[in-house]
Amino acid sequence: MYKKYIIIVTGELAAGKTSYGKKISEVLKIPFFSKDEIKEILYNSSNNTNLDYEAKRRMGAISYEVFYYIIEKQMKVGLPLIVESNFVKESVSIIKDLLNKYDYKSITIRFEGDLQILHRRFLNREYSDERPMGLVSNGMFDDFENFEKTAIKSKEFKINDNEILVDTTDFLKVDFDEIIENIQKFMM
Repeated sequence: MYKKYIIIVTGELAAGKTSYGKKISEVLKIPFFSKDEIKEILYNSSNNTNLDYEAKRRMGAISYEVFYYIIEKQMKVGLPLIVESNFVKESVSIIKDLLNKYDYKSITIRFEGDLQILHRRFLNREYSDERPMGLVSNGMFDDFENFEKTAIKSKEFKINDNEILVDTTDFLKVDFDEIIENIQKFMM
């Protein structure tokens, strides 16, 4: 089995990227790294619970630097990994450079769905007590047009043709076993 591979989990806001990424990690026994989880750690360690959206955005940029550092360290020693974020076009060259530098194969699992439903799901999550404060967007995506612009940007991220599209408009219709089977075929 080829072990120098990276599974890239990406897609639209509130499409289930983190939840499914963690499930894939558990089933395949491959380490999972999430940009938002790094951002949460940075936010919680900053002892500042009142950051505005711009400050959180800057913290997000810093978390990407840490995220890419972790990815490279895993690749440097030839270990497989799963990475998750709402990657955008600017991430393509960084990821491709790492793939080439360390001779890695990649597959992208792209989560998407009906944007109206995802937007409602996002707002429910955004205003729940369970949402980590470092990830709250301070109303930035309350307006559907802003949410839609972000969804369009997420589609600009494309590494290669090794891609699995998963529609999470209705979580009950997602065939998780099929996702795992497709990933396992790629890993061979």
